[in-house]
Amino acid sequence: MVTKRLSIYITLIVSVSLILVVSSFNSCKNSDVPTEKPNILWLVVEDMSPFLASYGNKYTTTPTLNALADNGVVFTNAFSNGAQCSPARSTLMSGIYAPMLATDWHREARAVPQDFYYTKYLQEAGYYCTNNSKTDYNAKNVPKKLWNESNQKASYLNRPNKTQPFFSVFNYNGTHTKRVATRNTKGRTPRTIALDSVAVPPYLPNVEEIKNDIAWYYDAVNKMDIWVKKRLDELEASGEADNTIVFFYSDHGGCLPRGKAYVYDTGTRVPLIVHLPEKYKHLAQTTSENKNDNLVGFIDFAPTVLNLIGIETPDFMMGQPFLGKQVPEPKSELFLYRANQEQSYIPSRALTDGRYKLIWNFNTAYPNGTRQSYQWQMPSYQGWDKAHIEGKTDSLQSVFWKPTTAIEFYDTQTDSFEVNNLANDPKYQAKVSQMKQDLIAFMKQKKDLGLYPWSMRKQKDTLPFYSYVKQTNQPVEAIIDAAAFASTAKVSDIETIKGFLNSDEPAIRFWGSVGVLQLLERQLINDVPDEVNKNFNNDNENTEIRLLSAEILVKSEANKNALNYILDQVKNDYFIAYATLQNLGALAKPIEEELIKLRGNKKLNQFYIKSALINTGQLAYQDLWNDTDKSEKGYNHHE
Repeated sequence: MVTKRLSIYITLIVSVSLILVVSSFNSCKNSDVPTEKPNILWLVVEDMSPFLASYGNKYTTTPTLNALADNGVVFTNAFSNGAQCSPARSTLMSGIYAPMLATDWHREARAVPQDFYYTKYLQEAGYYCTNNSKTDYNAKNVPKKLWNESNQKASYLNRPNKTQPFFSVFNYNGTHTKRVATRNTKGRTPRTIALDSVAVPPYLPNVEEIKNDIAWYYDAVNKMDIWVKKRLDELEASGEADNTIVFFYSDHGGCLPRGKAYVYDTGTRVPLIVHLPEKYKHLAQTTSENKNDNLVGFIDFAPTVLNLIGIETPDFMMGQPFLGKQVPEPKSELFLYRANQEQSYIPSRALTDGRYKLIWNFNTAYPNGTRQSYQWQMPSYQGWDKAHIEGKTDSLQSVFWKPTTAIEFYDTQTDSFEVNNLANDPKYQAKVSQMKQDLIAFMKQKKDLGLYPWSMRKQKDTLPFYSYVKQTNQPVEAIIDAAAFASTAKVSDIETIKGFLNSDEPAIRFWGSVGVLQLLERQLINDVPDEVNKNFNNDNENTEIRLLSAEILVKSEANKNALNYILDQVKNDYFIAYATLQNLGALAKPIEEELIKLRGNKKLNQFYIKSALINTGQLAYQDLWNDTDKSEKGYNHHE
C-alpha cells in the first residue's frame, strides 16, 4: 500500500516537473517573439544626404528631426546600396541587391520573381500595409496585392480594424532633384539660406549656379522638417505613438553634383533615424547612447522589419537585421552599386568598411561627367560643365570630366569628400588588394547580373532575367572577370582582349570592346585589333556591340561607315545610340548637317542631338535649353 502511494506520489512529481520544463521551454522559445506586435512607420524623403544637425550639418534648420534624433537612434553609417531611386527601392522591397536581379539599370523595369517582396510576409502576419505613394521598384510585374492601399490617400488611419497592427510608408518628394532641376536659377526667391553662406565642396568650382543650387536645396530640407512634424503629430493624435517604431530615412544620397547616381558617400550615404517607444527601446541595439555606428544598408531593411515582429528572414534575402532580438554581428563591409547615367552605361561597384572605401569603375572609357537630360536641368551641373569647357576648373575639379580610373580608394574618415585617391599609395596596397578580392568574390558569389549590357538583359521577356540566368546556367562569373580585366587592361594585355572580342558570349565581346576603347582614349594604342572591324561589319552582331565598335573606329580612323551607322541608329531612336553619339565629341562634325535636320523631331531625344551639336561647335551651350519644349522626348522622365 505504501509502495503504491509512493509510486503515485513520484508519478505526480515527475508530471509536474515535466509541465514546468515544457512551460519553461515554451517560454524560452517564444521569448524572441514580441507579445504585442509593434506598428512600423516609415517616413521616406527623396534625394537627401545627411544634411541634418544630428549629422553635423550647420546650414539647415530641422527642429522636428533634431528632437527625433535626440530621442531615437541615429545611424551614422547608413547607406542606400544603390545610388539612384528605382534600384535602391528595388533593393528595399526585395531584400536582394538590385544588380543580382538585373534591376540596377535606373528606370529600365525588369520582371522580378513574385515572392521577392517583403510586404507579403507582413500581410501574412496580420499587418495592414499602406504606401503613400511612390512605388518605383524598377519591376514590370509588381504583384497587385503588394499593399492593402497604395495611393496618395493611403494611411494606417484607414484600416478597418483599429486594433490591427500596421506597416505604413509615407514618401516626401519636396527634396527630390526636380526641386533644383529648373534649368536656370530664376524665380528662386524668397529663400531662407543666403547663397554666400554655404560651403562648396572642393571638387566643385565656386560658381554662382552651384552655390544657388546648394542653398536652394537646403531650403527644401528646412521645408521637409515641417512635413515630418505633420506626420508625427498625426501619429500622436491617432493614439498609436506608444506602439509605433518610426524610421526616418532618405531613398539615396543628395542630388547635388557628384551625389545622386554616384557611389561616393554623397550619392549613397543616407540619414537614418529610428525612434522606438519605451516598450520597444530594448530592441534598439545602440552602440553608444543614441548613436549606432554599425554598417547598415537598404539590403537590411526588410530583414529588420521582419525581425522586429518575430518573422524569420527568408532564405533569398541577402541582408541581416540591425534591430530587434537575436541581431547578428555587425557587417565588416557593405556593398554599393550603380549602373548608368540614362543612356550611358558606366557601372561601378564599391565596398566600404565604414572608413575605407574601394570603388571599381568597370567602363573606364568614359568620364563620370557624361551629360544626360535630367540632371543637366540642374543649373549646378551646367555651371560645372561650362566652367570646365572654358578652362576654369582646377585639376581636382577636372577629374569628373576625364575617363574614370578603374580603382578608387579613399579614407573617408580623413577625406570625407573622397578626392584623394589612395589606390596607388604603397601604404595601402595590402588593404586595396584585399578589398578588390572581397568585392569580386562577393559579386561572383551573389551572381551580379549588372555587368550584362542593357540589350542583353531580356527586358522584353516575362521570365525574370534572374530566373533565366539560374535556369540556363549563364557564365556570370566569366563576364565579371572580363569586365574587371577590360577596365584595367594595359597594352600588354591586348592578346587577351582579342580573345574577348572573339568570344561566343556577347557580354564578353562587349567588355572586350570596352577594353580597346579605354586604351584608345588614353592614347595607349593607335591601331585597333581587326576583331573590332569584324564585329562592326557583322550584320548579325548585337547592336550595342556594333555601336561600341563603330565608336572605336570613328575615334581611331575617322571611319565614315561607322559614323553613319551611329547616325542611323540615332534616327532609329535606338536607346544606346544617343550616348554613343554624344561620346564622339567633336568627331561628330562630319554628320553635323544631318543632326541639324533632326532638330525638332519630337520622336527623337532632342537633348542628346543638341548636346552633340554643342560638342561640334554648332550650338552655343546656352542653347541646350533655350528653345526646348519640355514635352519633347527625353525630358522630365525621371520624376
